[in-house]
This record gives sequence, C-alpha cells and structure tokens, in this order.
Amino acid sequence: MGERTLDRTLLLHVGTHKTGTKALQAMLVLNQQALAAQGIIVPHTGRVYQSADYDTPGHHALAWELAAPPPYPLLDGVIEELQSLSARTAVVSSEEFGPIHHRIEAMSKLRAAFADAGYRTVVALYLRPQARYAESIFQQHVRDHHDLSFAALIDEVLDRGYREREDRRFEFQYSRMLDSLTAAFGGENIVVRPYLPDRGPEYLHRDFLRVLSMLHGSLSMDFTMTIANESYTLRELLHALRSALRDGEEIDERELGAFIRENDPHFDESMLGHRFLLLRYEEASAFLERFAADNALVAARSGARIPVRSASDLPPPEHAIWSEAEVHRRLFDAASRAWRR
Repeated sequence: MGERTLDRTLLLHVGTHKTGTKALQAMLVLNQQALAAQGIIVPHTGRVYQSADYDTPGHHALAWELAAPPPYPLLDGVIEELQSLSARTAVVSSEEFGPIHHRIEAMSKLRAAFADAGYRTVVALYLRPQARYAESIFQQHVRDHHDLSFAALIDEVLDRGYREREDRRFEFQYSRMLDSLTAAFGGENIVVRPYLPDRGPEYLHRDFLRVLSMLHGSLSMDFTMTIANESYTLRELLHALRSALRDGEEIDERELGAFIRENDPHFDESMLGHRFLLLRYEEASAFLERFAADNALVAARSGARIPVRSASDLPPPEHAIWSEAEVHRRLFDAASRAWRR
C-alpha cells in the first residue's frame, strides 16, 4: 500500500451496529491485562468518558471525530499511546466506524496514521441478515429518539439500499461497504464474518478472538466473556417509544396495560416479555429479494455467507412468528399515533 515495512498489526473492528459490538468491547476491556500480557493492547484514548471512574469500552469518540473535518487530536492521542506502548498487536473497536465507511478520505487518514506508528491495519466487519438488521437499527433509533416510523425505514432501505441520517450511512447493500473499506485499507486487509447470534453468547467472542489470533499468533482463549447485545422486548420498545414521543415522559405499567386492552382486548400480555417483532412476512421476503444478489457477491468476495439466503430460510407464512409480529406491529403503530404530540 506504499508505506514502509509494517511489523505490527492493528485490528480495527468497525461493527456493524447490532452485531454484539458492545459485548465484544466489554470483553476486550475486562481482559485488558490478560491481552497485554500476550502483547496485545486496547488503547484508552478515543473512548467516551462518562465520568472519572467510567468510560465506554468502544472507541466511539475517535470515530465521531473522524466524521468531522480535521484536525483530529484524538487520533493523534491514539498514535502517541500506540507508540509509547510498542505492542506487537493492537485492537481499536467501535461500531461508529461503520456509518462513516463512505468517508474514504477520513478512513484513509486513519490507515495512514496507524501506518506511521508502524501498524498494518486489518479491518474486521460482522454482517447479519438485512431484515433483522433493519429491526435492530430501528430499535437503536427509537432509543435515541430518532426516525420513529418503521414503515419509512423499510421504504428507504428497500429503495436506496441504506438508511442515512445526517452524515451517517447505515449500509444494507454490503458490497458497497466492502468497496469503501477496500478503497481505504486494501482488499487484502478486510476480514468479513457472519453474525450468528443463534450459536450462543460466547460464539461471537471466540470467533473474534480467533480472528485476532490469526493476526497475532498463539493466543490464550481463557478470557472473561460478556453477554452479547440483547434486543428489546416489546414492553421495552413501547417504553422507549413513549419516552421518544413525549420528551422523556415515562409510562407506568397500569397505563400501558389500559392502552393495550383498549386497542386489543384479546392481547396476550405474555407477549410483552417477548423480543419485539415488527417485520411482516411480506416485508421480510422483500428484504430477501432485494439483497440476495448482493449477499451472493459479498460471499464470493469475502467468503462470508450471510444467513437467510433463500425463501426456504424464512419461516413459512403460516408460522406463529408472523402472526405474533402482526400483533406487535399493530400495537406499535397504534401507540405511535396515540402518543405523538
């Protein structure tokens, strides 16, 4: 790539969102000493400090800085820390790098800065089926009080292949993300992995550590693990929606129960504790058709086969999951109308 010989490796984990990223970052921080003993560092610089005693495990502040024009003082600080510690391998992780993948100049600046510190950058990217990714991204938007129409999100993603908010791009046509990352870091330096939450909470951690060990060499796998990201229950999604629509106003369980009974007298209240389901069968099928060819291209380029590749991978239309999703969706839409000021 034109730089001097690089004898160290930096693993840049760029997400994507809702693929267990926070759990991975927490695992990295919990095991900082064990990693350092094996010659692997996780820089402190670039994290978001909430207080003197607590900081988030991901390097979100560094990613947010790169989303803006230079100068980049945090990046300078990360480089100083890397140079002062002189470890053979380093890990920088934030799902916030994902939405700036299309800012090739900024991402190239990141690669060049790491190269100046003596590190070859290898990018790790986890991908999940687009339909569930849309639900998960929407959960994040509701929590952050943004973009509260699920139907609008679906329309935008199926039309454009991405969801854009300000200067952040949540890419669903994954080959375009690979194109951007390849332009910035080189195709030989991109590692793509499928996100497989059904294999249990420790699978993601061990998969990530396997990627790390391929770059670093022999690595002890005896680490403290953390729980992978949990999706909202329907109850939690409704609470978050109320807060988003009413400027932080909470809804108590009695009021929520009364609202539900008014809108659906036959509602099974046990559903409130289930993972929320908003996608209808027709919408899930539309996602599958929209992105099947692109997922095949990603598999051919990277070897990562994204789950849900054909209609046979979806539960059939008569499956109970779709009837429950219909109930969740009707209730969510009713709440969106009723609680909007």
